[in-house]
Amino acid sequence: YFCEIVSSLSIDDLSILGVLNDNEAEIKFKAIPKVIVLEESKLTDANFRKSLYRLEIAKFIEIIKDHKSHSLIITPFGQKALFTSLSKEGI
Repeated sequence: YFCEIVSSLSIDDLSILGVLNDNEAEIKFKAIPKVIVLEESKLTDANFRKSLYRLEIAKFIEIIKDHKSHSLIITPFGQKALFTSLSKEGI
């Protein structure tokens, strides 16, 4: 099942996972504001929201609901999905 989910990830999904992984946003105090992830991923607002929804449902990211803004972290499943996807592509 995990491999099926990973194979269905879009380039937009992988972009978000890559931004979070590159910035080591793995635990709550290292969470990155959604606005910054959006800027770094260079996605449109619509594609960004769609990918966030898919990634959160798959438990690849976690949305941390702060007082004024929301931040994102990559989960261990998200890291494994990113590395599995990249290794299949030979990157």
